[in-house]
Amino acid sequence: MDNEIRLIGNLVKDPEIYSSNAGEHAKIRIACNTKYGKKESTLFIDVKLFGYSYKDLQYFNPVKGDKVSVVGRLEIEDYVDKNGMERRDAVVYSNQMHKIATKRSVESNFE
Repeated sequence: MDNEIRLIGNLVKDPEIYSSNAGEHAKIRIACNTKYGKKESTLFIDVKLFGYSYKDLQYFNPVKGDKVSVVGRLEIEDYVDKNGMERRDAVVYSNQMHKIATKRSVESNFE
């Protein structure tokens, strides 16, 4: 695969599940933090899950706040927003998704 992206981040909200004639699929939004020096930035990425990746989502059952790992391909999607403006968004089409940690274990001090 020439176009491959790997991300680790926290779910911003619970997964959105959709049904269509092609079957069930889902969309998640993750927050990926980057620290460089004293600065920190957060990138919010939409991830779409189909097929086996959707089965990963069902198996791991992540919820808002959980840390997940996603491997997939990066695509740019064009759309028109509610104000009629043309927009572009980066979206990851997932090949694999794993839950790394639950929100409770991430916040725990292990005391």
